[in-house]
Amino acid sequence: MNASASALATPDSSIVAASSTPPCLIVNPRSFSASRGLAARATALARSHGAEVVTVDSPDATRAAIAGILKRHQRQVMLLAGDGTVCAIVDQLSNLPAGAWTPDLLVLPGGRTNLTAADLVPGGRALPTLKRALLRAHEQRWDAAVEERCALRIEHAGAPLRHGFFFSAALIDSVIRECHQHRADLDQHGDLSTFGYLLRLAGRAMLGRSGLSCPSLQVDAGVCGAQNGPVRLLLATTLLHRTGLFDPYAPRGQGEVRLTSVSRSAPHFWRTLPRLLTGRYTPAMNADNGYLSGRCERVQISGLATYMLDGEPFDADPTQPVTLSAGPRLRFIRP
Repeated sequence: MNASASALATPDSSIVAASSTPPCLIVNPRSFSASRGLAARATALARSHGAEVVTVDSPDATRAAIAGILKRHQRQVMLLAGDGTVCAIVDQLSNLPAGAWTPDLLVLPGGRTNLTAADLVPGGRALPTLKRALLRAHEQRWDAAVEERCALRIEHAGAPLRHGFFFSAALIDSVIRECHQHRADLDQHGDLSTFGYLLRLAGRAMLGRSGLSCPSLQVDAGVCGAQNGPVRLLLATTLLHRTGLFDPYAPRGQGEVRLTSVSRSAPHFWRTLPRLLTGRYTPAMNADNGYLSGRCERVQISGLATYMLDGEPFDADPTQPVTLSAGPRLRFIRP
């Protein structure tokens, strides 16, 4: 038997392993929605369809779960968790060597805002989406709707390479923390809660009672434009925000990275905030007037001391630039 015939006769070991292992559901029962009974129902549903269930409640447990999936070449992986847990898993996979095997991911809404799940599986409710995915896996139709997407890559000297989906800095740091506390106090979640609270914060700011200050940053987004000076808010993502009201990026430019940076000198900021948050930019909301927004390939930010990535806070050395770009592509399922 020649070499080519032998290759045809002997299946690749990774393909055999992937086809022989059951689907896996990773659950973080401490995530906001999952903790309210959803985790138990999803676990029962997954097990009734022959899927493995792995519970994670710490960063170490999450890393161990992914390490096991990579070792087994377990192809079909469903995640019921919040944005932070999903970010940690995507970061672990994105940091693998180039060309390394990675599983197919289905992201289910198990957290509070669920920006990542809403983008990757628009309008998908957790249990019905999970059931469809389990049935497709059983019928070997799991990859009927595969979409390759990349996370945002964050590079900063002296810090590990990080990957996530939603980057925020400047005033938005304080706003997100206040929104988190607001939703926890009022038992609310979702984009509408965030949007409403932001509008109320804007009202306080117009009366001079916001208590927020603007850091001085240098933002270079290549052909998209640049800024230098105090910045009110800075957002970046590779998400498309295909559902809900929240989509704070202008529909212009080219590239995987979507950026919005608004200087303190931008005119009529609080009046235009509702338009900005929903992506309804006017011609006057441009880079010359302090509204730097659109698509680009790379962003370099100097002077940054703190930022948030998918709701998790990080410190940065303001003397070293932070660079944002698109990370490696991963496979996501939309059943």
